[in-house]
Amino acid sequence: MVTGILAAGLALLTVVLALTGVDYWSTRASMLQDSRVEAAIVADNISAAVVFRDTSTANEMLGALRSSSMVISATVYDKDGVLFAHYARDRDPDFPTTLRATGLNGAAERAGWRMLEIARSIEASGTSWGTLYIRKSMAAVYMRLGIRFGTALLIAICVMAMATAMVLRSRAAVREAENRLHALAHTDAVTGTGNRHAFNERLAAELQGARSAGYRVALVYIDLDNFKTLNDTFGHAAGDGLLRQVARRLQSVVRSTDTISRLGGDEFALILRLDMDDAALEKYAQRIVSVFQAAYTEVGQQVNVTCSAGIATFPDDAMDMDALVSNADTAMYRAKEMGKNRCVRFDASMNLAVVRRQAIEQALRAELEQGTGLALHYQPLFAASDRTLVGAEALLRWTHAELGSVSPLEAVSVAEDCGLIAPLGYWVMRTACRDAAQWKGGPPLRVAVNISARQLGDPQFLERVMDILREEGLPAHLLEIELTETVLMENMEAGAHTLHRLSQLGIHLAIDDFGTGYSSLAYLRQLPMRRLKIDRSFVKDLPGQEHSRAIVTAIVALAHGLGLQVTAEGVETQEQADYLVRQGCDVLQGYVFARPMPAPQFLALQAGASA
Repeated sequence: MVTGILAAGLALLTVVLALTGVDYWSTRASMLQDSRVEAAIVADNISAAVVFRDTSTANEMLGALRSSSMVISATVYDKDGVLFAHYARDRDPDFPTTLRATGLNGAAERAGWRMLEIARSIEASGTSWGTLYIRKSMAAVYMRLGIRFGTALLIAICVMAMATAMVLRSRAAVREAENRLHALAHTDAVTGTGNRHAFNERLAAELQGARSAGYRVALVYIDLDNFKTLNDTFGHAAGDGLLRQVARRLQSVVRSTDTISRLGGDEFALILRLDMDDAALEKYAQRIVSVFQAAYTEVGQQVNVTCSAGIATFPDDAMDMDALVSNADTAMYRAKEMGKNRCVRFDASMNLAVVRRQAIEQALRAELEQGTGLALHYQPLFAASDRTLVGAEALLRWTHAELGSVSPLEAVSVAEDCGLIAPLGYWVMRTACRDAAQWKGGPPLRVAVNISARQLGDPQFLERVMDILREEGLPAHLLEIELTETVLMENMEAGAHTLHRLSQLGIHLAIDDFGTGYSSLAYLRQLPMRRLKIDRSFVKDLPGQEHSRAIVTAIVALAHGLGLQVTAEGVETQEQADYLVRQGCDVLQGYVFARPMPAPQFLALQAGASA
């Protein structure tokens, strides 16, 4: 800015000097022209006095030039170049007394820096009688030029002052706008803490300082538990208010040297300059988690929100920024997997789990496209009354060439995280319907298939099921769809219509793992369910555990009261089976009768049962 102002000032000064120079040469040329005319007039008027040698008259006529302030002196020389008449404004003992002494050497004029000299021939009747010599001072010209130059310079200075003031004011406004934009670019609009951009800059600066000074830096990744449910229930305004409360609570427990940033959604990050040992760091982390324990008040209601946090340190757990962020994020997800509401320190073994999940995801995508490693095993279902085969539940099995045997729980967990649960679910349903269509030669057997919340929420779910039944040739009444209580409650409003349409098609609907979720009895009465499946956690302690007996008895009574059949899964002993039969269970499933088996083996079992 200073350079620009100086350059503009120099440019204006150059312009003023250039204009002054032009004015000088213009004034000088004009003065020279006027002097020529003046000399011609005086020479014509004084010619008579020179001809008649009237010295006094010539002196009087030259004295008339005193009215011109620029005339220093005027002299008339006769035709021999001798002084004839003379006028001088001031005493000038050095004036030339002869024409030769003027030094003009026949020239008509001579312009110098101090004076202007004009020589004019005095003629009468075509004869030269002498020479008029006039000297004029340039002081008046310089004074006039000085006044003009000073005025122009003053104007230029005023213009520069105004321009400088405007530039300074504009610069101040720009600087203020830049500061405001910088604040907006680095501040989260909801919580007032730093945003992701500020987080990246601060973390990079801290790591650079840590490399130079040799200290450690800890990164704490925080994710609120079940925040989406609260946001959907009370609205985004309430969610924003809760986030502001979370930010204030975090600010109340962290040190002034620590940095809080909101990375987006319900994720926060803390950057800590470590001046503590690992034990103190763990206590510090627990203090951060414990600040979430107290209930929040938002939109007039008490709400409870906990957090899951992960910690990674530099340089112990990572040597660069990307690895540090990734490891803290990995530790945070491990905290969620361990039950949430806790803080977990990163461990190198966690990366092995992450690598395995990534490998499972890639392998699962390939399997769904063209692989042959996926398969279904079927666990038979038996009527409790006479142990006759009534159907089978389809269970996923996966053996990969490199990963080995992948458990269904691990495969489903990865599929849910990476968005493959719906394609996987449709693959299971299609394969199960294709296999069940081959179960012929005896009483009709139903095949039970589990579906996920993502499938039930799919707008095309109903059409996809109908297409699969039609293409695989399986009657609708031989398909039983099992949904957990959690799936039902999360998709109640959107899924009720779909469930009724499925029931109208003849498809059986069952509630899986009953007793482990949070079913509403009012909803159970309204939904077209045909069966409840008692979770294996209640069956395993039968008949010895009193609480399990009470729960099973209540579930059976409730189901029959609602007109639903009851299936008990996880039956592993004959005592359990006998007790469940006495309580009125309709269908039994478990290892005591048969383990899950491949489709060909189940076909053989069906053939044996039919025989």
